[in-house]
Amino acid sequence: MRRNNPHRRPLAAGWGRLLLGLSLLLAAAGCSTNPANIGVGLPSVDANTGAYLVDTLTIRAYTVLRDSVVTSTSSSLLVGRYQDPQLGPIKATSYSTLSLGGTFQPAQTLIADSAVLVLPTDTYRYGDTTKTQTLVDVRELNSFLPTTSFGFASPALTPMASRVGSTSLNAVTPTPRRARKTLGTLRLRLANAYRDRLMTDGKGGRLTTQEQMDRYYPGLALLPGASDAAALVRLSLSTSAGAGVTLYYHDPADAATVLSHTFGISGARHFYQVEAPQLGTPLSTLTSLGQLNAASTGQQTYIQGLLGLQTKLEIPYLFDLRNFGQNLVITNAAITAEVPETTLSNTQALSPPATLTVTSTNQRNQQGRTLFASPQYSAAVTNRDGITQAGYTWSVLSYCQDVLANRIPNDGMLLNTSTPASPERVILGGPKRTTNRMRLRLYLISNN
Repeated sequence: MRRNNPHRRPLAAGWGRLLLGLSLLLAAAGCSTNPANIGVGLPSVDANTGAYLVDTLTIRAYTVLRDSVVTSTSSSLLVGRYQDPQLGPIKATSYSTLSLGGTFQPAQTLIADSAVLVLPTDTYRYGDTTKTQTLVDVRELNSFLPTTSFGFASPALTPMASRVGSTSLNAVTPTPRRARKTLGTLRLRLANAYRDRLMTDGKGGRLTTQEQMDRYYPGLALLPGASDAAALVRLSLSTSAGAGVTLYYHDPADAATVLSHTFGISGARHFYQVEAPQLGTPLSTLTSLGQLNAASTGQQTYIQGLLGLQTKLEIPYLFDLRNFGQNLVITNAAITAEVPETTLSNTQALSPPATLTVTSTNQRNQQGRTLFASPQYSAAVTNRDGITQAGYTWSVLSYCQDVLANRIPNDGMLLNTSTPASPERVILGGPKRTTNRMRLRLYLISNN
């Protein structure tokens, strides 16, 4: 502990022995036992205030695996494959049913021309946008997507391999292209056999209801190309973007007039999954709602929304502050988590999450109420040596207040990206790391 008033008397030797007995890394006087006295604002740290700064209180940090990440409520799809330098290869696959878009029962004389899958993109990319890749391999699902299932990112919860057909529907092998942000709408011509089925079933009166559509056309799977390893691309499902399968046809009596019918995706059941089959060795033993101490992961903790990776923090000796007398009050408490420079990239679209969410948790690592809504990522967080580093800082004063007032148990907090349905990831330095060390700073002031 540091204190700013050199004229105060040293702490009593008995207090020092008490601190040693409690195994706390504090060298200070303590905190009021009245929780109502906690939280009167950050004091001015000068020689006249009697303010104390504690920055050696123990933090424990873990990487936690979330049990599920819902993607079926998203207004987008995700597809691609990317070689993450920290987590290994990451593959994104999307699945969607098709909406009928109104009864389709063309006249027997009409002739089908082509079936085209329209996939609008937005500007979101994750990975290396300078490399080329196939982007989308279209497959047909063998069975229908139930309404109440298959809405999660985790492939362990929603195995789809048995539902995806083995034959590609792409009529033409897509030309590899860069996943640049200016990439426009993808238009993929589908196999003639698929085109002819749509036309034949429409003429036969088998596409007049959504139930029939679901029965005969269970849906589509959008996979990355076999050799893709550059980036993940997000596809828009905006109702105005025209996502879906458009069947083009004509009347032989008026061949110049283009006729079409679109089987939409935007209003259909859909979701996407993200897999990391070779998740790095430090995390390979993680199980659902399990945790790994930062000591076993190189003094680093991980956050990656779609893979369900979160960081858990504990302040195990917080209650012991009650033992240090009646005359000091906690006025501010904040945690700073730095991002090791080796985990950042200046050449690829791998920006850490702009904001995190900090929630309470329990001993089962389940997410609770929001404690701090949006810690902001900053490229200039000041560390204990006065050097600016990238990272996040947020207040834990209310958490300390609630724990000391016995309103919540001291089970710690969970850090997650504010957009868990996106693949952003960030790696935080652990509390015992030599550089980029995670730290807690407590300010206390005498209430005499």
